[in-house]
Amino acid sequence: MTSLGDALSNTVARCGSATAILYDGTEHSFRDLGARAAAIACGLTERGLRVGDRVAVGLRNSPELVAAVVGVLHAGGVLVPLNPAYTEDELLYVLADSGARMALLEREHAAMVATARLPGLSLLGTSVDGCGDISRPSAPVDPAAPALVVYTSGTTGRPKGAVLAHHALLSNLTTVARAWRWTDQDRLLLTLPCFHLHGLGLGILTSWLVGSSVILRPRFVAEDVCADLARLRATMFFGVPTMYNRLLALPEAATTAHDLRHMRLWVSGSAPLPAATVERFRERFGTELHDRYGMTECGFVLATSLSGPRRAGTVGVPLPGIEVRLVDPAAADGGRLIDVPDDSDGEIAIHGPNLFSGYWNRPEDTRRAFLDGYLRSGDLARREADGLFRIIGRISVDIIKTRGFKVSAVEIEDCLQRHPAVQEVAVVGVPDADQGERVVAAITPAAGSDSTADAIRAYARQHLAPHKVPSRIVFLDDIPRIGPGKFKKKELVRLLTADVERT
Repeated sequence: MTSLGDALSNTVARCGSATAILYDGTEHSFRDLGARAAAIACGLTERGLRVGDRVAVGLRNSPELVAAVVGVLHAGGVLVPLNPAYTEDELLYVLADSGARMALLEREHAAMVATARLPGLSLLGTSVDGCGDISRPSAPVDPAAPALVVYTSGTTGRPKGAVLAHHALLSNLTTVARAWRWTDQDRLLLTLPCFHLHGLGLGILTSWLVGSSVILRPRFVAEDVCADLARLRATMFFGVPTMYNRLLALPEAATTAHDLRHMRLWVSGSAPLPAATVERFRERFGTELHDRYGMTECGFVLATSLSGPRRAGTVGVPLPGIEVRLVDPAAADGGRLIDVPDDSDGEIAIHGPNLFSGYWNRPEDTRRAFLDGYLRSGDLARREADGLFRIIGRISVDIIKTRGFKVSAVEIEDCLQRHPAVQEVAVVGVPDADQGERVVAAITPAAGSDSTADAIRAYARQHLAPHKVPSRIVFLDDIPRIGPGKFKKKELVRLLTADVERT
């Protein structure tokens, strides 16, 4: 088995003059970006980088980011992706926790790091130069060694660095490519931020491994997406539910005016995809919106089939070579893996070559993450009669205990998302002395909507059992987020709890 660096180099040799990245009207070939990556790899080595050293990269979506990612891996470094929007505290924490030896950062972050003077860290600005040749083999790396340390979004305490080995990434990314029939003839419009596994792993690394082109944008702008897809003849678009909801919120003329017949694959991930969004997308665009499920700790695990059965609200079946079990979470807490029957809720437990190696410098957290070789996801799901999986939600934040019932926040969100006045919704349980937890929905209203909380609650009563109907609806212009497409539900609970206490 090869390293990720060698696999990326092989693509340069194979694809050469083909377009790797189209950015801001300029095409960058695999050969050109490969040469840039080789110069970065050589520059890192000349400055003392050794195989296995962590290199933090916190650049915005750009060809420079792509070259830096490939260059770090070619040099045998361990890539630590950073969010360019990190606060100073978040930035310094990840740099210190990962033990990064070198960092390529945007100017604002570089100034913060220079002031902090972290010991043992070399600050390289946004780029580094050396003399190298991408056609030469990358630094010799054990395929079982770390390739990436990706910091999780930190729903509980400080973020943890998930260590992803070369072989785990190569296995998972190539499995996804085969399942989606991804070829070098595809062209992906990528508007996701490329510091997490969705944008970086699927968007950048898989595209490079396949040899397909990426239309890279600095950020998602709903009004530009359909025009870009049509004008640049893209065949694929990857997004999060928020992006698709915003596309659907556009005037119909903004989407139907463009010829999108060459688009063969629209995929959502990183957060639960409401069935209502899938149905509205089908009505508006006349094609299917595919869903998939994964985690930083295991990559991409479940996906709707391109040709097999699929149903709105489900995330498909396990990808080839990956085993997924649904187990009793209480039994798992006691050290036993006991499968639950079909059509019952169980915790997703995952086994396969895609699993992460553990949390960086956190052996106890790593030990708790695994049981008998299976990764405990912390997510509840249900396997339906035809084998399709339906995500119920996070055990910790999406299961609300109210009036003696266990309620799925995702189920309520899926219902409310169908209301035309709702653009986005997050449902949480707010502590309540009488009910245990009170069901509360935070809603970002659709543009031009004048619907009231009472009207939305009346709609919910038509579709949900009484104990699932939100006792309170709060309208927010922006629901707190923990990452792309994911709501920061613990912060939302704190905000709503404090609001109740003030009143």
